Amino acid sequence: MVFNDEQKNDIAWQEYTKYKVGNKVKIDTDNKKKTIGYVSEVFGQAPEEDMVSSLEDLKARFQGALSGLNGYIVTDKKITHETRPEDVHEVTILFEGSEAKFDKNFMGAVDDWVLTDAPTALQISMAKRLGIKTGKTSQLDAASKEVKAAMDRYPNARFKFYAHSLGGLNIQSSLGSLEDKYLDRIDGAYIYEAPNLYPQLSDAEKKQVDKIKYKIFNFIDKRDLVTWEHSEEGNEGVVGTLVRIDSKDAGNLGKQHMWGGYDYKYGYLNVKEESLDDYRLARIKQTKEQLQLKKQALESWKKSGLSGSDLISMDTIQAMGIVESLKEFTLIASDYILAVCDFRIADIKGTWETLLISCRSTVLGTRCTESDIISALAQIGATKETIETNRITELEKIKKDTLKIKESIFSLSTDIAKGIATVIGTDVSLASQLQLQW
Repeated sequence: MVFNDEQKNDIAWQEYTKYKVGNKVKIDTDNKKKTIGYVSEVFGQAPEEDMVSSLEDLKARFQGALSGLNGYIVTDKKITHETRPEDVHEVTILFEGSEAKFDKNFMGAVDDWVLTDAPTALQISMAKRLGIKTGKTSQLDAASKEVKAAMDRYPNARFKFYAHSLGGLNIQSSLGSLEDKYLDRIDGAYIYEAPNLYPQLSDAEKKQVDKIKYKIFNFIDKRDLVTWEHSEEGNEGVVGTLVRIDSKDAGNLGKQHMWGGYDYKYGYLNVKEESLDDYRLARIKQTKEQLQLKKQALESWKKSGLSGSDLISMDTIQAMGIVESLKEFTLIASDYILAVCDFRIADIKGTWETLLISCRSTVLGTRCTESDIISALAQIGATKETIETNRITELEKIKKDTLKIKESIFSLSTDIAKGIATVIGTDVSLASQLQLQW
């Protein structure tokens, strides 16, 4: 499923809804409710007995319950005796933010604010400002263990993460703890209004989150005081791509923190100019990866053939419809990637010369030469390669790769369509037995 920014925000809001195992999770799309999955597990509650694969899973869940960890594991299929975790292909993990109602859930609020938020805030500041690092709080450690256990429990699924505030700290901690084999199965992580945990991560954890930087979107509203220790500019020293919101004043700090300043146009967020380049680049990299995954799925489908034990009941119209919808998605996604790349290339061209002109103007009347200017810029990492050439080369490569993937998907779709026709022509009884591993 493809969602715009506003719909992703709606998914993140679901972490604050009280669900039970088996409940449908729905969001608003085009003035109607759309089911994104089913609650299969609730953090802080004992898992279903047959969902636990090891003693470590039970210990992680128990630790989460003691530390106030809350949230949900949402699966694309409802887990039953017939449908097992191995049958799940998409998992969405929601981490709830801090419990704010001391009067209604005193212990939950204490767990979040006193035992997790306050110590973590101090740890982050000490790590960033003094270089002193200490261990994770119990809740962050439990979240990391829960995520890894879930990825083991649903071995054939791809994962998305959504979280707000304290939940965003849990995601940042969890992603840093994952080995490469787990990172490869992550489609995206969407963090809202959370402090910057990056300074507190170990060097090994920083290396891991940096590997999937383009798949992690870290949204912050600078009017929100909770988003501490994020830099005013740039995209370094943060988990994921930092997306600064061009927010409106929500009227009070509580509303501001709960997405009150978020402003959408046609479902997409207003993002500050200084974050747009990094945001767009991350999105086109993420989109290109999704196209690559779909190409691999088509290749696997074609390789497995269109007959035998793999076939299930599906009529010809449905089968062709899926092939055509995939081609349509590919066309839209590739056009988006190419358009953004072309726009950015045009914008980047000439930036080096513009910078030199500005520097020449600044030192006009001095003995500073052109080579002096270039040498001074190089000392701060500003060269024609870093400012212009390398960025254009990266975008051109993304364009080239995207066109190759697009051609492959269209070619595979044509072959599969021919295969469908051949199967039907050979045996009419197979017309309703087409297997689509999609």
